[in-house]
Amino acid sequence: MKFECRGEVFIKAVQQVARARSKQQSQNYLQDIHIELDTHLLTLQATNLELFCEKSIPVKGITNGSCLLQGETFLRILSTYQSLDTVLTCELVDEVFTITTDKGVVEIKTTPYEDFPTLPPQGTTIGTLSKDNLNTLLKEVVFCAATTDIKPEIASIYMYTKDDLIYTVATDSYRLVEKSIPNESNLECSLLIPQKHIGDILQIVGEEGEELTLSQNEGILSITTSNLTLSIHTITGQFPDYRQLFPKTFTTTITLAKEELQKALTLTTYFNEQYSQVECVFTEHKVIFHSRNEQVGQVTHTINATKEGDDIEAKYNNRYFLDVLPHIEGGSVTCKFTTPNRAMFIQGTKDISFTYLLMPLNR
Repeated sequence: MKFECRGEVFIKAVQQVARARSKQQSQNYLQDIHIELDTHLLTLQATNLELFCEKSIPVKGITNGSCLLQGETFLRILSTYQSLDTVLTCELVDEVFTITTDKGVVEIKTTPYEDFPTLPPQGTTIGTLSKDNLNTLLKEVVFCAATTDIKPEIASIYMYTKDDLIYTVATDSYRLVEKSIPNESNLECSLLIPQKHIGDILQIVGEEGEELTLSQNEGILSITTSNLTLSIHTITGQFPDYRQLFPKTFTTTITLAKEELQKALTLTTYFNEQYSQVECVFTEHKVIFHSRNEQVGQVTHTINATKEGDDIEAKYNNRYFLDVLPHIEGGSVTCKFTTPNRAMFIQGTKDISFTYLLMPLNR
């Protein structure tokens, strides 16, 4: 194998596919990056068996061939190339991969690749999506997904389509978030995407400039462009019927300034005990926050608000309360209630496509 290419194109492609390789030291064979040259098309592949990424880039092909390179070593070496606009001459000779530039030569030993996993079949196309819309749908809710695999169905993001909208939902049983966007491309799906891979998925897809095509083949979701294929093993299971938590009407609606709410909740975190508990009293024209710690002291802080309906008094995890605020657009927040022992619904006054449910602490 021998080819020439621009350093910037080659290095970015390697870094992109490398996000799909295994990060576990016990899986050495899944930490590698597979490279194959066919005429003037270089294809790079990496997988951890749950993600599989394949990227193709144009090069000046001289001799066809393929090899498998130890991923961590390869990435570290490429990170030392300071000038990305340099031309790389890469050649495989006697199981040694050589990178030659005007500064010198690097030789990397390859590993056997006969058993390297193959790309799963893409299956049936279910629609298209822009990378910006996919980023919005996943990034806005991933913070709320469970991080343990004890219940895989909630250690994931539920993505589905209904009534001309695309929804993503995540929960860890203590809170839940829902985000929706218009389904302009007639996508049809109902998927559970593992939370632990969302960061890598967004990084890989974020390098693409084209619209994404989504396909489904049994338990595999494939996201493709003209030169990229990213396959994701989805979760088999049933996401909780969360819509039963949404009431038809609310008995109390509170509107308050987001900045003041953030300051108040941040202040109460300094007086946290177990469960990060803050007591909230939503009453006429104000909200009172109280937190107490036997070792540190206590705080009572009041901010202005407008209220419609009954007074509400409940206790919440203030860190979970704070988590949602960066995701709310605009300067005002609306909190809606039915009863103190049911979930509080939080939205921005400008964007109701994002809804956050926070369960009270009944302790």
